Amino acid sequence: MATGQISDAITQAFCADCRERVLRASEIVQDGVPLDGAQLDCLHQEFDTLFGGARAAHLPELEHYFRQMARYARHLRNWQASGLPVDRLSWQILLDGIEAAPCCGAGLPGFIGKPGNERALLAQRMENIIGNGEAS
Repeated sequence: MATGQISDAITQAFCADCRERVLRASEIVQDGVPLDGAQLDCLHQEFDTLFGGARAAHLPELEHYFRQMARYARHLRNWQASGLPVDRLSWQILLDGIEAAPCCGAGLPGFIGKPGNERALLAQRMENIIGNGEAS
């Protein structure tokens, strides 16, 4: 198998896995329903796996996005575990991030860096919340 064919096979496998994992994540997170620690751990694992898969498939924009989603789920888990409430806006950002999660397709390269792009804005909001040590 040629290098290009291997790369294409890895990308195809990642895309299929991505769709399944994002679907599982969307089933876990429902509008307005706070999650428990086990659910947040599961979300972290799903996104961390997608982060690694995107790296293996050489999709740096997806790698960045899913790493941010994994970090955000872990941040909410740690915030909640410390006994602090997670507000509705923080849950909504998680839900929006899952709904905006790309799993390959046309126009993928460069999506994260486009000004005004919904996913880029969500990733930045998550980064700000994590950086500020907040859950809102």
